[in-house]
Order: sequence, then structure tokens, then C-alpha cells
Amino acid sequence: MEPAVLTALYVTALIAGVLGAACVYLVMFNDLDESELVTITPLWFFPIVFGLYGFVSQRLLRRISAGHAGTLSQAARMSIDVAGFWALPALFPFLVLRWRNSLLVSLAAAVFWAVLLWFFFAAVFPTL
Repeated sequence: MEPAVLTALYVTALIAGVLGAACVYLVMFNDLDESELVTITPLWFFPIVFGLYGFVSQRLLRRISAGHAGTLSQAARMSIDVAGFWALPALFPFLVLRWRNSLLVSLAAAVFWAVLLWFFFAAVFPTL
């Protein structure tokens, strides 16, 4: 896919996710019980994650194209050096992936966060 098409896809996903979260928490919140909120979380969470990771992966891939980094991992490490170690959890998927396709990287990052979200809802959330 062309970078402009991918950028449009990432913007659309990000806007859809933000609008979905706003609808759930600003409009429907009082009508939903806790289990329903948990059930519909992926409907707004994953478009946001996909869109954000799409933008980040495009930026990291541009660093590689410009010759500032040789791999996705090196480009991510450069961002961590600038932003600090608090950025490590957000950039972790980029440290282990070797693909140079922002769509594949974004999908893999969304799966990574899906596993973390599942773990949170299955292991941590019930104990809260």
C-alpha cells in the first residue's frame, strides 16, 4: 500500500477509536454495567492502538530511509534515548520486530497490546 493510503487508514482508525471511547464514556457510560464496559473496550482500544502504532512505525521507517538508523530496533532505541525509558513499554514491539512494513508492524503491535489487555482483564482486573 502507498504511504498516503496507510496514513489515511491510521487516521481513520485513530479517529474511530477516539470517537468510540468518547461515545462509551461520555454518552453510554451510565447505561452500561462493568462487564459490558469490559466487553466493548476492544472496540475502541484497538483502533486507537493500531492508528498510533501506524504513525509511529511510519516515523521509525522514515528514519531508516533517511539513513539515521539501520533497523527498526535501532530507530526505536533512538526514540527511547530521546523520550526516556518511560517510552520503552510503548516502543517494545518495535525493538523485537524486523519488518519494514508499517501495516504489519501496526498489526503486530495491536496483537501485543491485545495480549496485555486480555491479561489485565483476566488476571489483574478481577482482583481490583
